[in-house]
Formats: sequence, structure tokens, C-alpha cells
Amino acid sequence: MRLDDEISGLRKEISQFRTETRQRLEVIENEVNKQVALNYNRTIVDYVIGMSHDLVANLKCDRPDEEENCKAMLAERQEEHLALLKAGKFTPSYNALEKAMERAPKMKQNFEDFGRPGCVSCIEAGMSMLRSNMQLLSQLRLIETPAVSLAQNTATVNSLDAEKANRMIVSPISNKVRIQILQSIYRGENRFNDLSRATGLEGGQLLYHIKKLKEAEYMDQFESKDYVLTPKGMKGLVMLAQLSPELS
Repeated sequence: MRLDDEISGLRKEISQFRTETRQRLEVIENEVNKQVALNYNRTIVDYVIGMSHDLVANLKCDRPDEEENCKAMLAERQEEHLALLKAGKFTPSYNALEKAMERAPKMKQNFEDFGRPGCVSCIEAGMSMLRSNMQLLSQLRLIETPAVSLAQNTATVNSLDAEKANRMIVSPISNKVRIQILQSIYRGENRFNDLSRATGLEGGQLLYHIKKLKEAEYMDQFESKDYVLTPKGMKGLVMLAQLSPELS
């Protein structure tokens, strides 16, 4: 009986040791991931800020007497999302970019009505930069959420709605063509013709797959007809990429 008690106690100690070891390894892994994420963040943040400032500085203005004030106004418009970006507030920065994108078409239309093609070109250049920044910020938002503990992972898995997960997450991308579409948009090849080249499909066949991805909120489309990955689309594509080593 005494031997049985000792064996039982030993098993408990081994089990506890395994749990503690796993938790320590998890903490180490989280710290490593955090440092990698921070370095990745800095690279993208510096790039976005630098490119945004360069865009305004290099705009060619056909109204020299207004150029200084106009560029100062454009720089000020950028400052809201850039300040949030510098502070590491990626989601608020992304939201500020969305608001700026919503205002831009009206500004463009006003300049068109006043017959100022040079100003229209500046607005179009700014809109293009905003779209690029939104795509980069989508990537930053993926790693903004801190790593969760083992207990939190367990709770998350247990609360997973299998039917809804299949319908809204798994099923929409369980198709080679739809993965190719997401890959093409990620590469910046995000016009309809680009997606047609990437998939080999045309017309209604391609539109069918695009519709499925848009309905599941994996992708969206700007007024300019450019397609863009949503945060969910970026997460889904990254998840597939991370799992791809399991294919070998």
C-alpha cells in the first residue's frame, strides 16, 4: 500500500513538473514572438511614416503660390493616423485611415468641379498611398493581439462554434481558386484582370468565387475597383501560410 502511495505521489509530481515546464516554455515562446513582432512592427511603421512624408514633399503642384499651404494641410491630414501609428495603436490608426479614405472622394469631386486637374492628381496620389498604408496596417493588426495563455487557449477551443466556424471561416477558403485570389491581392495584384491571370478564370466563374470571399468578409473592394484583404482575410492567409510546412 505504501508503495502504491509513493507511485501515486510520484505521478502527481511528474504531471505537475510537465505542466510547469510547458507553462515556462510558453512564456519563453511568447517573449520571443513579442520581440519578433516588435521588430516587424518598427520596420512597417517606419516605412509607412517615411513614405507618407515623402509623398507630400514630392507632390508636383501647378499652383506655386498655394503649394506651401496645400502641402501643410495634407501633412496635417495625415498626422492623425500617423500619430496613432507611432504610439502603437494600430486599430485606431487603421480606423482613422478609413475615415480619411471616406473623405477623399468628396475632396476629389470638389476639385474636379472647380476645374483643377493638378489638385485632382494630388488627391489621387494621396488616396493610393492611403490604400497602401491600410494594407500594411492590416498586417500590423494581426500581431497587435497579445499571446494568450494555455488556459485561455483551452477556453477558446472549448467555446468554438464548429458549425459557424465551418460556414464563416473554413468553407469560404476551402477552394484552391479562392486561396489564389487572396494570394494575388496580398501581392498587390488586386484588379479583376490580375485575379483572372492568377486563377485562370474569367467572367462569371471568377465573380462567383469573389462573391463568396466578400460574403465571408475575407476581402472587400474600393470605389477605385481595387480589391483588398480585410483583417480577417489577412489572418486567414497567414494562418494557411503558417500551416503550409505541415504539407511536406
